[in-house]
Amino acid sequence: MSIPSANEHALREALTEFMSASATRDAGKIAAALTRIESVRRQLGDQAPPMLRHYLERRSYQKALDFLNTGASETDRSPCGN
Repeated sequence: MSIPSANEHALREALTEFMSASATRDAGKIAAALTRIESVRRQLGDQAPPMLRHYLERRSYQKALDFLNTGASETDRSPCGN
């Protein structure tokens, strides 16, 4: 199951902004990114792959970003990282 590319781009961008804002502890940017993430999550609904929905619902944003970038879940990867 794939998500529309515009939504995928918006979600990847919002997740990246969230990670960057979190690193600098910029509360305003964190809040804005969270609002965007939630908005895209609601738009996606059942269109998103189940693993991506899982990560977003549990606010595992780094895992969600990794999933978007690789197309694989954390459990799909081998323990040695290959």
